[in-house]
Amino acid sequence: MELLFSPNGRIDQPTYWRGVLILFGISAALTVLSAYVSPFLGFASILFIWPWIAVHAKRFHDAGKTGWLTLAMVVLAIIVSFVAQAILTPLFGVDVTAMQREMEENMADYMSSNDPGAAMAYAMQESKRMAQVQLLPSILSTGLVTGVVGFVMGLFKTDPNDNQYGPGPGGSASAF
Repeated sequence: MELLFSPNGRIDQPTYWRGVLILFGISAALTVLSAYVSPFLGFASILFIWPWIAVHAKRFHDAGKTGWLTLAMVVLAIIVSFVAQAILTPLFGVDVTAMQREMEENMADYMSSNDPGAAMAYAMQESKRMAQVQLLPSILSTGLVTGVVGFVMGLFKTDPNDNQYGPGPGGSASAF
């Protein structure tokens, strides 16, 4: 569990990829659950920001670099995510703007009926429908971001010697 919760120490490439695949699987599962069970489950993904940071910081440490470079990976991930969503969503025939406009118009009708329960039920139903039609583009986008960031992280080679972050390969720092 230290792999996912502590940014201290070092991890080699195979351990890094194990952590990334675990976190990607959790992210994909949360995306599916939020689309079919409750949109609020998507907020649980916030809890997984720290494990992503911890895994990347330790990988930077293994290359003898500061874990603060993880912030650059966050910026890269945000940029790739926006570009991927902008390209993938329309490719799958999803018009998010039209769906949002329709939802706003219908919400205005529900709100004018003075039935907040019906308005809330409609909002939940429509949020799930929007998440469902965006599900495949979302998961593909997350996979693309994971691949691009993983490729960049692969450019950082292991420092074979002990460094300020822990012992080199063969030491006990890369234990899962």
